[in-house]
Amino acid sequence: MRRSRGTLVALAAGALALLAGGAAARPKAAKRYGLEGEVVRFEDARDVLVVKVVRTQVSGLPGGNTVGGTAPDSIERLSDVEFAVEPEGSVLRRTVIKARTGGGLDNSGTREGFRRALQAIPQGRSVIFSFEENEAAAVAKGEPSYRLRLIQIQLTEDEIRRRFEQISVEE
Repeated sequence: MRRSRGTLVALAAGALALLAGGAAARPKAAKRYGLEGEVVRFEDARDVLVVKVVRTQVSGLPGGNTVGGTAPDSIERLSDVEFAVEPEGSVLRRTVIKARTGGGLDNSGTREGFRRALQAIPQGRSVIFSFEENEAAAVAKGEPSYRLRLIQIQLTEDEIRRRFEQISVEE
């Protein structure tokens, strides 16, 4: 079956439009941010974690920055900031709390497991938070502007030194 040049051009243009439309329809990957702070409180009824911000940039930490870029200008140092959390569900969707050793503190994916993991964070210990902008529809309903994805407990210098001494043996 022969097609005219005009028909082929029209088909090619239509295919390009479909491809471009499909690419535009895909959600843009969320930009991650990181900060260092202390847990102030968990508001269970609202699924909100309040964090006191200690540092808005975490790139100088041992092991490098694994959580995201510098926090947005709207988040100020030494302020209390509300973050939406997803305390239960799939590990791909919920807020994950990682132990000092790197493993997750809650593998159950339940609300109770999330509470236990939060309680495992040493009192007064500064931890690392990875977050992204919350969905516009959720913010419009009154949720916080940012959603926590990861809370990571860091080793202190003393803990790093003790751990190194445990694994290094002179022969």
